[in-house]
Amino acid sequence: MIRDGLRPFGISTAHTRSVIASVPETRTDMWDKRWDYGVRSLREQLAHLALVRESTLTTLTKGNPGLLAAIYGEAPWIAGTGRTSDLLLAWDLHSQTCESLLMNIRQDQLDAPFVTGFGNVSKPANYLRLMLLEETHHRAQMTLQLRLLGLDPPEFPGRAWSELGV
Repeated sequence: MIRDGLRPFGISTAHTRSVIASVPETRTDMWDKRWDYGVRSLREQLAHLALVRESTLTTLTKGNPGLLAAIYGEAPWIAGTGRTSDLLLAWDLHSQTCESLLMNIRQDQLDAPFVTGFGNVSKPANYLRLMLLEETHHRAQMTLQLRLLGLDPPEFPGRAWSELGV
């Protein structure tokens, strides 16, 4: 199983969780704020990055692709439902499932080429890197939206990433 991969995954998961926690419990309207320039709402950004994590890890572990997808049609993932605390709980449950999937990937499998669902040849290590980049991208969009809503986003965990050589 991948032990080294858990640390970057854990840092990224914790940072996304802190972004979620930045939305006041009493301001559920902020989760579904629509922007004129076509960017996804905070809730849509969060659900999308969760689905990317699920898709990546189920691809690499040959897990059930519907394992987590079924819950994204339910509260608190859909518009107009759930408060920040509900999304934090949903994120925590999602993250535990993803960590379990990640634990099914062995270190010696990381550089073994495989054919993706799109017909490309890749390596699990590349897929995991892309998953973290995609999460960072959507978390950054959420951070910008927090600022536009007049909220203070959490500090960037730069030291944790620099200790990993990133």
